[in-house]
Amino acid sequence: MGIPLESAKEISDVSSGKSNSARTSQKLSTSNVSSQKSRSSRRQSNRLATDAIGFYLTSIGRVPLLTPAEEIELAHHVQQMKDLLNLPLEQRSTRQKHKIKMGKRARDRMMAANLRLVVSVAKKYQNQGLELLDLVQEGAIGLERAVDKFDPAMGYKFSTYAYWWIRQGMTRAIDNSARTIRLPIHISEKLSKMRRISRELSHRFGRQPNRLELANAMGIEPQDLEDLVSQSAPCASLDAHARGEEDRSTLGELIPDPNSDEPMEGMDRSIQKEHLGGWLSQLNEREQKIMRLRFGLDGEEPLTLAEIGRQINVSRERVRQLEAKAILKLRVMTTHQNAA
Repeated sequence: MGIPLESAKEISDVSSGKSNSARTSQKLSTSNVSSQKSRSSRRQSNRLATDAIGFYLTSIGRVPLLTPAEEIELAHHVQQMKDLLNLPLEQRSTRQKHKIKMGKRARDRMMAANLRLVVSVAKKYQNQGLELLDLVQEGAIGLERAVDKFDPAMGYKFSTYAYWWIRQGMTRAIDNSARTIRLPIHISEKLSKMRRISRELSHRFGRQPNRLELANAMGIEPQDLEDLVSQSAPCASLDAHARGEEDRSTLGELIPDPNSDEPMEGMDRSIQKEHLGGWLSQLNEREQKIMRLRFGLDGEEPLTLAEIGRQINVSRERVRQLEAKAILKLRVMTTHQNAA
């Protein structure tokens, strides 16, 4: 017995609805699984980063701190090593080679014992463009420089001396990471000083200091401060939209080329050249030549009075007199033309 047409349509609609519902459910299920995997991946990445930091902190925490006497002794070994490294390899004695090894061990020990200081400083510069481990790495480079340069005869603790080098390494790395164009070290240091003094003056005055106050506080000329401020300006892409996403014009299309001629400027020069040609035609032949050579009116380099004198076989003084006479004639011509 056959199925009625109406019943067949109802069965088809129900089947189609179930099929669409199944496909929708499958898509939602796939989307949820993908979202869960993404969140799980992020959590795993964060957990790995946290574990790496924790492992690093645990490792450096096992290294005992140095006493002041140990710092002095190790620093002496490092200084001796630096002096001996200047000797050619073939001229080093066995005793000197042994001192170099002792110096390297001393440097490694000073580095390991002060890595906690690096982490302590790095935490103060978090969330400024670099991750904590990147800051620690830059600070460790600064610590290495401090170990090599520390002189125990200076009379203060190594940590006091190393702090400056560690902080310098981190601040420079932050500045470099935040800029498209890397600034020279001395400019970065001046910019840091400018920002620090500006904050101090703002706290003291209760307002932002003006350029003159800031320049006086920094001990520099106002023009030097203007140059410094101009170098701190952020970079902008020439491909960026000039007026938002709706206007497709880019900055590169709107910035004029200083080396190109504007149409009106070219027209003005053409008109001026015509007037000048008319005025010069009223001078005698010698005066015309002197004016053309003296001011490079034919597109050549201007000549000195002595060079012109050699060309027309007269003295330098005579050329000056003829030039003055020609200029006076031209001035009278332009005055009459303007009056007319």
